[in-house]
Amino acid sequence: MPPRTGSPSSGTHAGRKRCSKDGCRKLAPAGRKRCPDHKPGASGNPARHCKILGRTEPRLWTKPLRPLTRGTSKGFEVIDFAEMIGEPLLPWEQWAAIHALELLPDGSLRFRTILILVARQNGKSTLKRIITLWRMYMEGARRIIGIAQDVALARDQWNLCQQTIHACPDLEAEWGRARNVNGDEWFEAAGCRYGIKAANRRAGRGGSNDEVNIDELREQQDWAAWGAVSKTTMAKASGQVWAMSNAGDDTSVVLNQLRDTALSGRDDSMFLAEWSAPDGCELDDWDAIAQANPGLGYVIFEPAIRSALATDPPAIYRTEVLCQRVDQLDGAIDLAAWNACADPAGTLESLRARVAAVFDVAPDGMHATLCAAAKLNDGRVRVEVVQAWKSTEEARADLPELLARMKPAAFGWFPVGPAAALAPVIRPIATEISKRSGTREPGQLPEDGAITGARVYESCQGLADLVKAHRVVHPADPLLDAHISGATKLLSGDGWRFTRRGGGHCDAAYACAGAVNIALTAPERRMPRIRSLSA
Repeated sequence: MPPRTGSPSSGTHAGRKRCSKDGCRKLAPAGRKRCPDHKPGASGNPARHCKILGRTEPRLWTKPLRPLTRGTSKGFEVIDFAEMIGEPLLPWEQWAAIHALELLPDGSLRFRTILILVARQNGKSTLKRIITLWRMYMEGARRIIGIAQDVALARDQWNLCQQTIHACPDLEAEWGRARNVNGDEWFEAAGCRYGIKAANRRAGRGGSNDEVNIDELREQQDWAAWGAVSKTTMAKASGQVWAMSNAGDDTSVVLNQLRDTALSGRDDSMFLAEWSAPDGCELDDWDAIAQANPGLGYVIFEPAIRSALATDPPAIYRTEVLCQRVDQLDGAIDLAAWNACADPAGTLESLRARVAAVFDVAPDGMHATLCAAAKLNDGRVRVEVVQAWKSTEEARADLPELLARMKPAAFGWFPVGPAAALAPVIRPIATEISKRSGTREPGQLPEDGAITGARVYESCQGLADLVKAHRVVHPADPLLDAHISGATKLLSGDGWRFTRRGGGHCDAAYACAGAVNIALTAPERRMPRIRSLSA
């Protein structure tokens, strides 16, 4: 056997024997006959004491072409392998293995891409670890790679595979070696190399893989990593990409498109199994909870679910516990409240004399927005998008004439952000619009319209609070809706301002927040009084 690196030495097992429990291949602690799982007094299967058990069958899945038996699916071999090494699969894991490893009539695997969606802590990692080891030891795989947005997640799975190998004498006998150097982490066993990488455009390039494991696919917000690593199985007749995740939000672009592809049936080689609660279900619907948590009663239990129900925000609970896709997870603006503030029929036409306008630019300079807002007679604020541009060049050419036609009562901009590129154009316009006689009160917009410092945070946090209180009205403009839904919190001290999760644009959200702030804080214009002179 080749010398091992970065793993326990062979002397570690001195004095230890295989568990005496029939069928168990784990090592018992030194001086004992059974492993911890089978020692006298062990509670056994916890599912026997649970009133509610998770559903074995998913809510959505790709249907098999024919009945699945030992002759039509490799999944039964995985189940046998798991039993042999002393780590039997849960019922739902067995179901997933059988269906994902379906065989075509010619004996080849039907699926090349497997997408498993299930709520957190239900055993996804266990399922993938067992299948990876089966492929290494029983299928003759030569190269496997695991990736995750945070390489630490891939490393956890990688380490667990090694621990399973060292705990089972049959697997240990074919151990090779390991390398634990940051950026070059792999181990060899049964003639197969299993390495890990971070999910980026360089992941997996330069080699072919028999299997690719992707953890938490929901975190991939662009196609760079998927494009790099998924193609490494193309030269392998039985190559597969396994993507495991729970539900994501609108920024989970890779997960969302793969799921849509699987549901539409456009790709016959893609398998989907989704354990999720039905859309629109109540948060405390235990039938729905059981459908999203197939490990309920086995590895996850009712008190934990009830605790999450009592403490989690609804959006977090739906995606983490019910495995339901939500619009946003950590948005700066409450989307449900924002949608409730929509009033497509209203306008700012009758409020021209009190309109405040604010302009902002996206960090990449590829988008710019001018928003206008005015205070309604009932104290609410109506805000609308006046104009949007696809570049700073377009905005530079159009903005002066547009503002001249609008004649807003006040005009603001964010000079410490990307809009600074247009400062020579904006500052003179802002000064001309905002100049007035008299002393400005503290907190009022300066003459040059600059929104800076604490006022940036005040605008962003103020908009969020006003939306939650339904004190904002908007026309449900698709552009503004998109930027508001994509805006998340960039924390600074005890406050926060807008940023865009995963990149993209939120300049309309900034312009909206600034316009609302100015509309509420600008002094009302005094109308000139007409004096009559008596003869």
